This record gives sequence, structure tokens and C-alpha cells, in this order.
Amino acid sequence: MILSSLPFENNEVTIEKIMAGIVLLFVYFIPSIISWNKKNSKFLLICNLFIGWTGIGWFISLLWALNINRQHALIITRENKKRKQDRKEAKRKALLETDSLDL
Repeated sequence: MILSSLPFENNEVTIEKIMAGIVLLFVYFIPSIISWNKKNSKFLLICNLFIGWTGIGWFISLLWALNINRQHALIITRENKKRKQDRKEAKRKALLETDSLDL
């Protein structure tokens, strides 16, 4: 009998098989990990869980997750710009008030 050294040819549970399973699970849920704590992340997780195995479903989930992050980044950027403008406006008002008090 010829003994094979291929890791997945027999039914034994080995550390290599466990590690490969963990890596595959991580890769499978990459779209859900990318969109964690973002808008629609629950829906994306469900989509990834149920149709991600098709390959096309996984790719759609990945694109959706990347789009969610881009939208989230745009929202944060707008909020930061608004805060910066508000701070400038507050400083300008404070300077005008101190100037009017000095007169």
C-alpha cells in the first residue's frame, strides 16, 4: 500500500486541516469583517452567509462592503469639514465679540 503525504487525502483531523478551515472561514467572511459596525452590516452578513458560497454572491458582498466603507468615509469627511467650519465660525464670533467689547 502506498502512503500518500497529501494533507486532505485521509479523514484524520490534523492541525493543518484546522488551520486551513480557520483561514477559509476568515476569507469567506472578509466582506462582513470589512463592513463591521457600518450601515447595512447586518444585511451584508446575511447576504454573505447565505449566497457567499456561490462565488458571485461573495464578490457582490465584497463590492457592497467596499461601497459601504466608501459611503461611510464620505459621511465622516463631510462631518469633519462641518465641524471645522463651525469652529472657525465660533472663533470668528469670539474675536468679533472681544473686539466690540474693547471699543
